[in-house]
Amino acid sequence: MGRDNYFIRQFGAPSGGLGIFLAKIMNLSNKRMYKANSVRLEGRKRILEIGYGNGKQLQIIRAMYPDMSLYGVDISEEMHGTASKALGDSALLSVGDAGDLPYQSSFFDAVITTDTCYFWNDPRKVLSEIRRVMKDDGIFINTFNTMYADSVRKTRMDECIFDLNTTVASAGICGLELVSHRETGKFEEQIILRKKI
Repeated sequence: MGRDNYFIRQFGAPSGGLGIFLAKIMNLSNKRMYKANSVRLEGRKRILEIGYGNGKQLQIIRAMYPDMSLYGVDISEEMHGTASKALGDSALLSVGDAGDLPYQSSFFDAVITTDTCYFWNDPRKVLSEIRRVMKDDGIFINTFNTMYADSVRKTRMDECIFDLNTTVASAGICGLELVSHRETGKFEEQIILRKKI
């Protein structure tokens, strides 16, 4: 799997000059997915981004919805520093693992992530944490690039959350259900989940 490749590991946890450069590359390749996520957030008040990178998606959301409370968690200290400079006090950013979110239960109206789900060691643990921190009427938006998902994944295919059938099965185990699934670009997909009540 891709985790043994230094270059791929940099995408999963950017560090140093290469990490900063790759974050900018990701911004370019993720542009359509950022837009697709942002338009689904209308009417939401408190948003968490998992894997905020250099903060570009949060900047886009801030420009569209200036009154939203924005939060972010990322595994990379390097990205925390870069995003903190870019966002200032317009978002509350932390460093941490998506499988152990540092937030209280039922706190967010929406949780979003773009191009990160392939790097999660335990997707079901992450989905359970996302469910925990979402409000009852909250949503989880997962957007990803199918072209390289399998080549960079850290997870067994029967537990991955970048395939619709497997995502729905894993989500069901974690108390989530499908809201919608659509293509946002030629190799890009968006899956939206909500809590099963």
